[in-house]
Amino acid sequence: MGYSAYKEAIALTLLGHSVTVVHCYSDPEIADFYDSRIKLIYLPMSKLPLVGFFTYFFKLNKAINEKIEIEDFDIVYIQSLEFGLLALARIKIPIFYYARSTIRGMRLAFQGKEVKTSFLSKITNLILITLECRCIRYSKMIFVKSYRMAREVCDLYGVGPKKLVVITGGIDDKDFQIQSELSCIEFKRKLKIPSDIPIVLYAGRIVPQKGLSYLVEASLKLLQEMNFVVIIAGANANEPYYAKVKHLIDNSIYRNSFYFLGHINQLDMSLVLNLADCLVTPSFYEPFGMINLQAAFLNKKIITTEVTGSVDLLANYEKIKIVRAGSSTAIELAMREVLLLKSPTNQLPIDLSDYSWRSVAEQLLRYFSLTDII
Repeated sequence: MGYSAYKEAIALTLLGHSVTVVHCYSDPEIADFYDSRIKLIYLPMSKLPLVGFFTYFFKLNKAINEKIEIEDFDIVYIQSLEFGLLALARIKIPIFYYARSTIRGMRLAFQGKEVKTSFLSKITNLILITLECRCIRYSKMIFVKSYRMAREVCDLYGVGPKKLVVITGGIDDKDFQIQSELSCIEFKRKLKIPSDIPIVLYAGRIVPQKGLSYLVEASLKLLQEMNFVVIIAGANANEPYYAKVKHLIDNSIYRNSFYFLGHINQLDMSLVLNLADCLVTPSFYEPFGMINLQAAFLNKKIITTEVTGSVDLLANYEKIKIVRAGSSTAIELAMREVLLLKSPTNQLPIDLSDYSWRSVAEQLLRYFSLTDII
């Protein structure tokens, strides 16, 4: 249960609905999200490769049979592939599925960039694709956050457009606010970053598809001409890729220009975004890219790739530069231009009512209530 799932659940309760969340999310951040209005059932998943799927099948179905009377609920809303292990064919109430990304889509992106995957990863992906197909097959509707993702699900899984609904994520104006200059200076001092130097921000997990290595390569070239720092806010979720990125940095004379913050709680991400002069999202596979929308809401400069799903929403935002995915040269050229240019004074005309979590919940409820649509 991550930040977005928590916000959706809370918004649904505020609209008068009862929400029970079954999750396998073990990150300590979950404690920060806890709210008594949501009933949480935690079912940890074994980290043993492949074995975890088989043991979770029995654990999950046992919990559903013993802890939850599934027929007491009006709908089942699946947000994680692990729950494709449920005996979905036996569930009589409507099932809905949120497709954050697809395994087939990611595999194609990896093949295009010649990213090597281990034999174990290939086997795991086959299992995940099976679970993905089950979630899609038994769901009345499939929610995605972007039109790019809708096309992907349609093309790769043969889903008709009538079964797909695009609902973007929300922004909480309490969680994302323009911070005072003093708080930013104090945070820079805490990180030991000079107060008068431009800051480039990367925010996301350190995994191949997020393209951090392209940003590092671009930065190492540009640092020969300009002085700036790169803040990397994200957890190491792929050890070989993390080692590759660290090797690029540690073998450079500019190693001190890079700051690894590790995982950042979403409730703290606003302050990190406020530090940045420019956000760079260098992904070669990015079904949405919520961080772009959050940065635009704070009126930040953004460099992102053309494969990022949120590009459609930010088409009229004058502080965004869209570059070719998988090209460190394209990112370098964009950074050179963005860091040298003064910011335009325009604000992105984001109507908060359109991107609030309440709006997201209301859209979900609209489709939850249409139980005879398929």
